[in-house]
Amino acid sequence: MLFTSIPFVVFLFVIFILYWFVLNRNLKVQNFFLLVSSYFFYGWWDWRFLFLLFFISVSNYIIAILIQKKDQNSHRKFLFILGLIINIGTLVIFKYFNFFADGLIHLISLSGIKTSLKTLNIILPIGISFYIFISLSYIIDVYQHKLIAVRNLFDALLTFSFFPIILAGPIQRPISLLPQIQTRRIFNYSHATDGLRQILWGVFMKIVIADRCAVNVNAIFSDSSTQLGSTLILGIFLFTVQIYADFAGYSNIAIGLGKLLGFNIMQNFAYPYFSRDIRAFWKRWNISLTSWFRDYVFLPIAYSVSRNIKSERFYLIKTEFLIYAIGLSVTWVLTGLWHGANYTFIIWGAIQGFFLLIFHITIKPKKRLLKRLNLNNNNVILIFIETIATFIIIMFSWTFFRADNIGHALSYISGIFSMSSFTIPVINPITTFLIVAFFVIEYLGRDQEYAIARLWMNWYKPIRWAMYYTIIFIIIYFMGEEQQFIYFQF
Repeated sequence: MLFTSIPFVVFLFVIFILYWFVLNRNLKVQNFFLLVSSYFFYGWWDWRFLFLLFFISVSNYIIAILIQKKDQNSHRKFLFILGLIINIGTLVIFKYFNFFADGLIHLISLSGIKTSLKTLNIILPIGISFYIFISLSYIIDVYQHKLIAVRNLFDALLTFSFFPIILAGPIQRPISLLPQIQTRRIFNYSHATDGLRQILWGVFMKIVIADRCAVNVNAIFSDSSTQLGSTLILGIFLFTVQIYADFAGYSNIAIGLGKLLGFNIMQNFAYPYFSRDIRAFWKRWNISLTSWFRDYVFLPIAYSVSRNIKSERFYLIKTEFLIYAIGLSVTWVLTGLWHGANYTFIIWGAIQGFFLLIFHITIKPKKRLLKRLNLNNNNVILIFIETIATFIIIMFSWTFFRADNIGHALSYISGIFSMSSFTIPVINPITTFLIVAFFVIEYLGRDQEYAIARLWMNWYKPIRWAMYYTIIFIIIYFMGEEQQFIYFQF
């Protein structure tokens, strides 16, 4: 049941009416209704996945309560490790077992030894990476005394399965979601209409921009060896647009759904392609994931390394830089691996880490250079050049993200560096117009939570409504065969 499908529209309409106008007097009944609705929504994809979701949710619920009850650190630590094993172990088995098994089989075969080790026919449960990370943050925060373990089972189950975010985020941590679940919610008309606008923009991003780009991207990548260099450049540019419109579109819909139901879900994208450097980009792209890795991976690693290195230098390397480099490297390899069991994702993550490290190294030299040239850091031309350079770096890295394997990615990139790259690629003028219009609207609304949040609010009311109806008409016109959101595969 895709957010952009008719069945979901019916599903949401029924939920909205019952939730606000029938069950609104009792918070516990409301929450139980949301829980049942969330399990129905998740089970629509494959009812068998519900057993795993329920097992993970109940396990975390029980372990968190036991951690909070225990006074001895050794007991609390044992339960905490048990929780990590259950969560991470489940993710590894379902998502990475075959990947690691294939790697082990290949290594053993290189030595000439025959092995009977085989891969398993495992179905990857949809959204598992997202609800496992929500579960991990819950266990970690309870263990670190940042969050009180919830005693109401239904509230706990809803925290791990809330239907707007379970399939592809944002990764709303229980520390911010649980208090909203436990607090009575009152219908707010302006909040609900704001949610509808955000849903409208998210659907536009998905159907009109992402799905239209996908047609060209799939055709180019599936037959990249015969394409001109300019067409290959066009293909990776269109994928750069597609993955943003697809994922940010999903996030906008999810956040808008939350608003319709009285919840505040965190912003997940903040116009990342307008970033002037790669660090700013990763503060704006998939914010819930990057902040999760920052808080639960990078900072603990950096702290652990700093405790074990007492001197200012380690083999002529400044300790501060070494700590940053180690933390960054591990974090980004894991971030790449989180996206999928494929070496292309690991390389993609390593590329991000590499350029972040380069950016870190060049901060001070850049300041000195600008001072020597008597240039202001806010110079418009400088900002434009840095923004374009950052966009090109990100666009280049998406090649590994989209390619089937490393060989495919390398051959795709090598095809770009040819004389045929100086030719003019063929692209539908309507697609060009839509992409340009999309980025113009995004740029004009870049100071808001989403592009059309207040873009036309001061306009004459009939004109403002005409803009909304225009968007709806364009969505209906371009609506074709349903295409899953890209991040469902992760």
